[in-house]
Amino acid sequence: MIEDLSDAIVIYLKHYPGSNDEEFTVRYGSTDARQRVRALLTETMKLPIDMSGKTLVEIGADVRFAVQERHPELSDAALEKLGNYFTYLVR
Repeated sequence: MIEDLSDAIVIYLKHYPGSNDEEFTVRYGSTDARQRVRALLTETMKLPIDMSGKTLVEIGADVRFAVQERHPELSDAALEKLGNYFTYLVR
């Protein structure tokens, strides 16, 4: 069971776009944790973010705000990682 989704997100995306599977597996070891993080990554990428005329910094801020509205329990560090994840994939 994953106790802190924020920490799991930060660790999972620590070296993104590289992998951090070893550290993640050592810390969480369960497929449940990986599935919850991946589900949140999928949810993040499906957010209806208006990107027209915006910089990547502005888009990242919009993503962080949208995720925070849906998941207020997430830490600032996790929100930052999710914003960076989104902007990396759409750049």
